[in-house]
Amino acid sequence: MKSLFCFIVGLFFIATVSAQSLYEAGYFIDNNGKRTECLIKKLTWKSNPTEFEWKRTISSSSKTETIENIKEFAVGEDYRFKRYILQFDLNGDTVGKSTKSKDPNLRYKKIFLRTILKSKTTLYQYSEKGVHRFFYTDPNTIYPELLLYKVFYTPDETKKPGKKIIPQENNTYQQQLQEKVNCENQDVSKLTYTQRDLKRYFKKYNECKGNKIEYIIRKKINQTRIGIVAAVDLSSFTHNSIAGSAGNVSYEDIFVPRYGIFVETFIPFSKVDLSFFLESTYKAFTMDGRDLAIANSEFELDYKSINVAVGPRFHIYLSSKFELFLEGGLTVDFNIGTESNVFAENEIENTTTDYFYGGGIGSGRFKVGFRQYTSKNIS
Repeated sequence: MKSLFCFIVGLFFIATVSAQSLYEAGYFIDNNGKRTECLIKKLTWKSNPTEFEWKRTISSSSKTETIENIKEFAVGEDYRFKRYILQFDLNGDTVGKSTKSKDPNLRYKKIFLRTILKSKTTLYQYSEKGVHRFFYTDPNTIYPELLLYKVFYTPDETKKPGKKIIPQENNTYQQQLQEKVNCENQDVSKLTYTQRDLKRYFKKYNECKGNKIEYIIRKKINQTRIGIVAAVDLSSFTHNSIAGSAGNVSYEDIFVPRYGIFVETFIPFSKVDLSFFLESTYKAFTMDGRDLAIANSEFELDYKSINVAVGPRFHIYLSSKFELFLEGGLTVDFNIGTESNVFAENEIENTTTDYFYGGGIGSGRFKVGFRQYTSKNIS
């Protein structure tokens, strides 16, 4: 139990450290077109970045690249950025930060655009200080075209008490989409200037045109995986001598296969990949033992159970292709017909509980690891 406690504390310590400086598999392309596979420090990036930190491997020193040297970079499946020099307006999207002018005050700026959906017609987003602007490209555009939206206000000329200004919206983006990005008369009248609505619109447009969706950002919700578990346990079993002596009855250690299914749910933290898993496996084996205090004694344990394991799993990226995972948790064994010529049927526990910790290495959906279990009493 002490070793398990230390391991669990270690897991949460690693998670805390990782949350501060987690590097995830990614790549960048420099001004010369050279692509570098690496680990990039993953941040929240509520505003589009102008620089990022990266490492060759988890143990190497970090370096910083800026927008001046990099024309494209990506981090995991959450962030993809491309560099452009574009015209756009960053006046606030609320009345309190708006102006009287309906027309945007367009200015050039060098920026990293975030890819929201990549296809033949691609959607991008730029965010800065809570203001969001969307762009798109298609086979007819050389550079991303701004989808124009602006909040403005007009003076209240009715002189009604309490009213000073009337908020207005310039929804030119709806007209742009109606004229240039529309398939089978898609409705734009209720389309809001948000990532959710525009992503959905561009996805529907590309599918209507028969264009392959190469990339679309993940929703910030729990991601769940279901898969198959195959494992081999080294099992041992002992109990007190039935002759009443101080000795034990020892059974031969054996390797026991177990197999089943698992469900793993990833928690959508922005800095650390944490998942919780529920695993159910079946195992059955027979063990033979002898009591040295009794001549010609032969004992047999015919063990059958359904094992349910639950716990957290932390994922730490070692390179662009491999990850290290650490896990710990609780297991419950449900007896489904265990028999022994030593114990009576009612002496065998219906359920037993123990704890485990372990880890391993993975690549994609394939993982190989180990677990250490605490001991448990079955009777």
